[in-house]
Amino acid sequence: MVLELHNTGLRRQERVAPARWLARLLVLAGSLSLGACETAVDFSQWAAGYNKAVERTQNENLFINMVRAAYNRPMHFATVSVVRGNGQVTPSFSATMPFNQFTALARNGAILTPTFTVTSGFNFDMASLDTSEFLAGLLTQISPAVIDYYVNQGIPRELLFNLFIERIEIATDDKTDTFLNDPNTPDHEKFTEVLQSLLNSGLTTESLTLRTPVGPVLTAAEAKDPLRLQAVAQTGMAVEEADGGYRIIKTANASRFCFRAQGEALKKLPKTALCGAADRPVGQAGQKIGSGLEGRHNASLKVVTRSARGVFNYLGNLIYQQVESPAPYRLPLTSKESKDYNYLGRGDSLIYVLKDKRQDNDLVRVEFDGATYSVPADKQGHSALVMTIVSQVLSLNKSVNSIPTTSAVVVR
Repeated sequence: MVLELHNTGLRRQERVAPARWLARLLVLAGSLSLGACETAVDFSQWAAGYNKAVERTQNENLFINMVRAAYNRPMHFATVSVVRGNGQVTPSFSATMPFNQFTALARNGAILTPTFTVTSGFNFDMASLDTSEFLAGLLTQISPAVIDYYVNQGIPRELLFNLFIERIEIATDDKTDTFLNDPNTPDHEKFTEVLQSLLNSGLTTESLTLRTPVGPVLTAAEAKDPLRLQAVAQTGMAVEEADGGYRIIKTANASRFCFRAQGEALKKLPKTALCGAADRPVGQAGQKIGSGLEGRHNASLKVVTRSARGVFNYLGNLIYQQVESPAPYRLPLTSKESKDYNYLGRGDSLIYVLKDKRQDNDLVRVEFDGATYSVPADKQGHSALVMTIVSQVLSLNKSVNSIPTTSAVVVR
């Protein structure tokens, strides 16, 4: 390698010492290594790939259990608890001969070519959710508080009530009529008619704070007793003025079904059935609705919700009616609220499933007993929203302790 220097108009050549040449070569190699390290740090594509793989796994796990429920087969739930990915970029160099001058590589036609080898891999832990804590949540009725959360998020009530309500009981003076929300029963259409009538009357949910007095009325001296105030504070209660003295008040949050009625329906419903009423019955016991339903007088309403397992059974029954019935039945959501929410306009079915009719753009697809079940993206209706809600409700039954570490299946 030759270095030309210009000094005071004179031109001279100074041959670079071997030590300096070696130092420059090391700097070049170091620069290439730094470039390789910078490439190795960019793992965004791998992370995105893992994310998509977990998404697909979760969607297929949900859907396969709906299909299992359709044929009355045992359900099994699992989760990917840990995903570990690794990637590495290894630099290497190759040179093209000949080497006539080792100190002036550019003059002899030698070519130094850097190459990079990219390697990646991953492994994951899959845990079975077969624990008492998870199963207890799976079999517990979904509370009105959960339904009220989704109502407040703007999810159509028609979708939520079809998904979460197991049956409706309407009692009058002389009889009680039960309407079961099961697509496999011949009277399922009666349930949808009653539910639609209740929705038209303004059936919805509300969350409220219940205030319950505890103990007798206290005097001012008793209410200011430090020991009593300390005990009250430790139990989460409070002391308030009431009835000419003071009362210890216990508060609790609750949710219930109620009516936000307008017009003629508002006149027919008793005040206790209206949202925000002072006298608010809570729970699934009979709630007086008077003449709130057409053709019924002095009636009371009882709404019974499903468990999370019951939601899978319900969706399984809908799937069975779509793929096995001679006259396929798909529950349409027809309320204005549902139509406005479904802005994609890809159908109005609560869930839409095909058998052995796979498409390239299927939303989700699984194999079961030699057949293919899929949700087509172009006709999905509300399927994506339903799967999102079911996934979230199912996740409410999980906790860190519900994922066993000893029984995890490690796939490498």
